[in-house]
Amino acid sequence: MTGWKIFSHSLSMVLRNLGWALQIALVPVLIAMVCIAALLWGQFGELLDNQGRLDYVPSGGLVTSILLSVVIFIAAELWVFVSWHRFVLLEEYPTGWIPKFHGDRILAYFGTSLLLGLVIILAWIVIGGVFTAVGAMLSSTVFSIIVLFIAMIAIGILFFRLLPTLPAAAIGEKLSFSESMEATKGTAGTAIVLFLVLMLVQILLQLITNVSIYVFAPLGLVFAVVSALIMTLVNVSILTTIYGHYVQGRAI
Repeated sequence: MTGWKIFSHSLSMVLRNLGWALQIALVPVLIAMVCIAALLWGQFGELLDNQGRLDYVPSGGLVTSILLSVVIFIAAELWVFVSWHRFVLLEEYPTGWIPKFHGDRILAYFGTSLLLGLVIILAWIVIGGVFTAVGAMLSSTVFSIIVLFIAMIAIGILFFRLLPTLPAAAIGEKLSFSESMEATKGTAGTAIVLFLVLMLVQILLQLITNVSIYVFAPLGLVFAVVSALIMTLVNVSILTTIYGHYVQGRAI
C-alpha cells in the first residue's frame, strides 16, 4: 500500500528531524504572529470603547490590516514550505534560527500554487458539470450523491498527480503539469488510500483535541497547536516524498 507508505515515511521524516523542523519553522511563524498581532491589535483597539464594546463600524483600515495579515501569513507559510522542501531534497540545512529566504523560489512556489488551483477549479467545472448532469438525468438523490462522490475522487486523483510541481518549484527544477502527470501515471489507488489515511488521522487528532479540552483546556489547546504544526510539516513532507519517489526515483 504505497499510500500508507508515503504517509508513514513523511511522518517519520518529521519526527526524526524535529530539531531541524523547529529551526526552519519557529522564526517565520513568530515573525508572522507578531506582525499580524500588531496590525490587528491597533485596529481592534480603535473599535472598542472604554467598556470594551464595539464603538463604531469597522473602517477601511481594518479591512486593509486583515488583507495584509493574510499576505503575511501566506508568505510565512511559503517560507517554511520552501525551506523544508530544500532541506529534505537538497540537504540544505539551516545555519541558524532564521532560515534562508529564497524569494525567487517562494514566488515560483506561489505562482505554481495559483496555477494548480486554477487547473483544479477548471477541472471541477468540467468534470463536476458532467457528473452533475449525469446525476440529474438519473433522477435519483442516491445516485446523484454517488456520482458527485465519484467526481470528487477524480478531482482528488488529478490534484495528487499534479502535486510534484510544487516541490520542483521550491528547489528550482522545471516540471510541467504534463510531466508531472506522466511521472505519476497509475497512482489513482495510491492517491485514494493516502487521502483516506489523512482524513482518518485528522478525525482522530480532532477527537483527541476535543477530549483533551474537555478534560483540561490548556492541555487540549497545547495539543491542538503542536499537532497542527506537526501535521502541516507532514503534509509538506508528503509533497516532498511524492516528488522524491515518482520524479527522482527514490525508494520510500
